[in-house]
Amino acid sequence: MTVLWDWNGTLIADVPHVVNVNNLVFAAHGYRDTTAEEYRRLFRFPVRDYYLEYGVSEEDFPVIAREWNRIYIEGFGEVPLAPHVPETVKRFQKAGFRQVILSASQIDQLRDQVVRFRELDGIFDEVLGIGDVYASSKVQIAKDYLSRSGVDPADAVFIGDTSHDAEVARAIGVRCLLISGGHQNDEVLNRTGATVLRSLTEAVELLGA
Repeated sequence: MTVLWDWNGTLIADVPHVVNVNNLVFAAHGYRDTTAEEYRRLFRFPVRDYYLEYGVSEEDFPVIAREWNRIYIEGFGEVPLAPHVPETVKRFQKAGFRQVILSASQIDQLRDQVVRFRELDGIFDEVLGIGDVYASSKVQIAKDYLSRSGVDPADAVFIGDTSHDAEVARAIGVRCLLISGGHQNDEVLNRTGATVLRSLTEAVELLGA
């Protein structure tokens, strides 16, 4: 079994930090505050679409995206692992599962974030991200990984917290489990048709680890 992990909102509980950074950057450019509830209702990939629906102009988007990334990284030390992550990844490791992080985060920053958590040392076979800060899509990264790794999609699962994770899973032909409480609310997750779980503990039980 190969487990493809999303990072933000699935392995790390960064929604409060994200909303705080949103409001800092939005205020600096004359936009209103948002709330976690509104954020989780509107957020989607590509992130540009979320910004535009929220009200950010096309002209402001690239500037805000770069500023957002800088402030997010500066405050990342306050972000914890999501509930049940250490025990879940260790159970999967003990069961002999291959584990890979597949994220829309910029790759160098992603690797720097992963190594901050000692509980994750030696867990992941690969850490895969994108080449810029605009968080557009993970589909091509996932396709490239399956192509070069030889992983059988029938023996793989994608665990994430957004509708984009379900889209990625469909694009590469793997099963998808979405964990409630991340970057999108349950109403959005349930519309994907993927299996929505309340916690990673349920994922462990479902996958028999």
